[in-house]
Amino acid sequence: MDKVLFESEGKKYYLVSAQNNIVLYKSGEDSSKMNLIDNAISDFDASFADKNIVIIYFSKERNIVLATLNNDNKIVKKILYHYNDKSIYADNFRLIIFNNDIHVFFMEHNLSNPKRISLKHYNFNGTLKANEIAVINNVQLKPFYSVASDKLGVLHLAYVTNENTQKIYYTAYINNMWTLKTTVSEAVSIEYPNIKIDDKRNIHVCWVEENIIKELKYRKKINGGWPKGSWDKKITLSFSDTILGPCISVIDSSMWCTWVQQNTFYSAISSDSGNSFSRPFKLAEKPSSYELVKKIEPSSERITYANSDGCELPFETDKNDILYDKESYFTFYIKEVQEYLSTLSKKIENLQKEKIHLERNLNQKSYEIALKNRSIEELKENLKKFYEDRTKYTTKIDNLNSVCNNILSENEKLKKQIKDLQNKIIILNSKLNEKAENGTIDKIKSIFFGKSNEHL
Repeated sequence: MDKVLFESEGKKYYLVSAQNNIVLYKSGEDSSKMNLIDNAISDFDASFADKNIVIIYFSKERNIVLATLNNDNKIVKKILYHYNDKSIYADNFRLIIFNNDIHVFFMEHNLSNPKRISLKHYNFNGTLKANEIAVINNVQLKPFYSVASDKLGVLHLAYVTNENTQKIYYTAYINNMWTLKTTVSEAVSIEYPNIKIDDKRNIHVCWVEENIIKELKYRKKINGGWPKGSWDKKITLSFSDTILGPCISVIDSSMWCTWVQQNTFYSAISSDSGNSFSRPFKLAEKPSSYELVKKIEPSSERITYANSDGCELPFETDKNDILYDKESYFTFYIKEVQEYLSTLSKKIENLQKEKIHLERNLNQKSYEIALKNRSIEELKENLKKFYEDRTKYTTKIDNLNSVCNNILSENEKLKKQIKDLQNKIIILNSKLNEKAENGTIDKIKSIFFGKSNEHL
């Protein structure tokens, strides 16, 4: 939240976030200003704890801080959690205090993975319990969750995730644990979820979703078999591309859904607890002087529209002339219907153009695929021929290898035979030398002794 309203001793006050400061303003003739906190780098939220104002925010020192504003206007700070990782920061805070339980909701961002955003819940009652409710991918910086407490202190949460499509889920915090989530709706785009619990503990959720055109949707979960219960069918309250900030309020036993559309406030009223709604009607006030804020009291809180003086958007509770239509929520004003039909026609025309474009792309892709399939067939034939040739060459190579091995074997045999012949030649040469030496000795003997003595 960026602005929180409250009253004390008959005077109106509001807390505002401005340039890393959280400032306390007192409205009225004796207006004044007090700078309470100077190190907040996020938005903040506030609530009553006994008679003191408690503020939650993320500080420059990377702390989630719980600051208490005492009756003497002094701030007492308590660090709930400190982040050592400098790439992480927190924002989009919501604070709910029931009895002694402090519940803090916020978004946790990681600069190293900017598409990953975690929805965190801290429960503090002497000790801190941390819960990661959901991981949301690639969410725009718009409110994507809404939380409310019923009269028994049970927390009810509606939040949007970005999966293959966007979905809005509901879950409740009972006995210190979150129940199994249930799907409320699914669309191409979902934003601005808002949840309200009535005195009978029925759950009312409104949101803006878009498939072809933006629609303001409403759905109710009845108390039967609570917390299981059952969800009623979805109701469409308005059609427009300019719907902003829907908000559910209970005023004099009637349920009001109020939103901004084409720079004008619209409301639809239900007198039967959300089973049917009136046709939307314009409020006299203009959105330029009002903004969506949180108003806190010692025993309750609510999200509402208020101006810079802290005055809430005036609602006329006497609406006897309002028409209710339980079957159709489309026929509220001819002008709006015409604008809706015009927008719808343009979107259908754009979709038709996109369809033609996609068909052309599809035909082009089909042609490219056909060419690629043809190339694949040719490649298959070439590959088949290659494998056949490789088989032939492999056979030839095997035969050549066999012949080569035989030749090598014969070569080894020839080498052995040559070596044997060389040995024989050496032996014969040796014998010849011996013969030659013996003949020479005999000749010498015959010279000296005459006729050789063959007996010697």
